[in-house]
Amino acid sequence: MKFRHIPPTQFLKGFEAASRLESFSRAAEELGLSQSAISHQMRLLEGHIGQPLFMRFGREVRLTDAGRDYQRTVRRCLELLEEGYRRLEPYRKPGSVVIYAPRDFSRRWLLNRLPSLRAAVPACEPWLDTSGASVDFETMELDLAIVYADAPPEGCESLLIARDFLSPVATKELAGTLHTPADLLGASLIHDERPTGWADWLRSAGVEPTGTWHGTNFSDSDLALAAAEHGQGVALGSLVLAAAALDSVSLVQPFEHELDAGRGWYAISTQDRLRDVDVRGTWEWLREQALPADPSPRVGR
Repeated sequence: MKFRHIPPTQFLKGFEAASRLESFSRAAEELGLSQSAISHQMRLLEGHIGQPLFMRFGREVRLTDAGRDYQRTVRRCLELLEEGYRRLEPYRKPGSVVIYAPRDFSRRWLLNRLPSLRAAVPACEPWLDTSGASVDFETMELDLAIVYADAPPEGCESLLIARDFLSPVATKELAGTLHTPADLLGASLIHDERPTGWADWLRSAGVEPTGTWHGTNFSDSDLALAAAEHGQGVALGSLVLAAAALDSVSLVQPFEHELDAGRGWYAISTQDRLRDVDVRGTWEWLREQALPADPSPRVGR
């Protein structure tokens, strides 16, 4: 029988409390049970597992080596179950629309537009998931996803929100020290993990990279832009993600030269999900927010 070695959940909750508090009586008080009930549960749990988990010293207990090992597993599993329960909350709300999106896009593009979404679709209760999980409409409870790709995945409805163009961005003070693209070779450059990087931009601007890079690396484009905003270097920024910072002049674009990254952000969903009125409303709102598609690269414009 599958899962035959898993004891009753109440035993695991009692074990977690007793091992953390090192006392059956304190565990019983926390869980609203009697001390004898917790003690009885732990004897049954040890019998189920086939070895002692506690060393008993009067009113106090200590974990055995096996108990410490099992404690780590039990705590991790209980925390996962609790997280799973919390994640069900949006499904209980009418109008819930679950949106998967990259963290950088959510932080830099989507977050400040959420009031506009709520105004356009008043009944919508957006739930934004930036966990980075691979999107699978067959196995996941989601309504919309935003993916960064060279083309939308097959087998789903898709909508281009924006193509990605890259250009150096920096604080106004730092940008003032850059007169030509070649000056970037001696600057502190901020790097992220996007497929198109500084070498690509420099070559497109007519500068041959030296192969020696200075500056900090980030796995997150949002943090890379934040580092640039703090004056820590020049970032090769997505002009879509950096738009708000450029508008507020916390960042400036020292050169007009822009490189087409060959990718963009696509909203994707399924016909079944789009039958929901709030999901459809969110989809149409995204269509209105989408930037005009520009089929020609803006390199050297």
